[in-house]
Amino acid sequence: MEASIENSDSESQAESNEMEFYIVSPKKFLILFLGTFGFYTVYWFFKHWSLYKKSTNEDMWPIMRGIFSIFFTHSLFALFEMRHTKKTGEAPKSINYMATIYVVFAIGCQICTNLSDRGHGNPVTFYLSLLILPVSCWVLYKAQSLVNYSGEDEQGKSNSRITGLNYFWLALSVVFWFLVLVGLFTTPVGV
Repeated sequence: MEASIENSDSESQAESNEMEFYIVSPKKFLILFLGTFGFYTVYWFFKHWSLYKKSTNEDMWPIMRGIFSIFFTHSLFALFEMRHTKKTGEAPKSINYMATIYVVFAIGCQICTNLSDRGHGNPVTFYLSLLILPVSCWVLYKAQSLVNYSGEDEQGKSNSRITGLNYFWLALSVVFWFLVLVGLFTTPVGV
């Protein structure tokens, strides 16, 4: 009797330690990423780490991992791969190289933005910082697709609705996009 209780306890502990990650529909991901000019990545990383922490009881600060994502991208993507393997029994195509692409482009974007803000290489550095956005979007979109697949919600139907808070952040981003467009048109003419 005691052995069966120990077995059921270890089984329930194994189930509670199963990694959980953030599910979001591809359409909502793209709207929020592009609509917020990529600032959604902070929340995206935070949410993944937060759910992982909650499901595994691992000691970490998800908000710091969201803010300083370049230091934790490889480990998060490795966890995505591990979860996929546990769920499906087969190893996914490695996304480790995509983590490297994300980190390199995030650092490159920051360098270009800093150069542009200081007036060095304008307008080229400004335009380069904008061109990096689609690459980062593609990398995180592919990683999210793997998470959705291994979470058995490939289309992200459980999180496909745009909420009021999402609309709030998108509205704030409209102001930011307006300022970027003004910058695009005034930088070449020297206004």
